[in-house]
Amino acid sequence: MTIIDFTVEEINLAAIYKAETKAATLSKIAAALPFMGEEMQTLAKNAGRKLAALTEQEYSALTFAPADETEG
Repeated sequence: MTIIDFTVEEINLAAIYKAETKAATLSKIAAALPFMGEEMQTLAKNAGRKLAALTEQEYSALTFAPADETEG
C-alpha cells in the first residue's frame, strides 16, 4: 500500500474533479489546467502526481471529501 500525504487543498481539488476511475479524475484535472491561475495549476499538478502514483485499488479506497470551511 502506497502512503501518500495529500494536503487539504489537494483533497479539496481531488473532490471537485473526482470521477469513477483514477484516469478519469486525472483527465478532468488536466482538462481544467488551462483555465486555472498559476498557483492553482501548481496545486493541481502536484495533486495529479500524487494521484498518478496510486494504484487503481488505492484510488478507489480513498474518500475525497471537501473540508468543511465552517469547522475549526
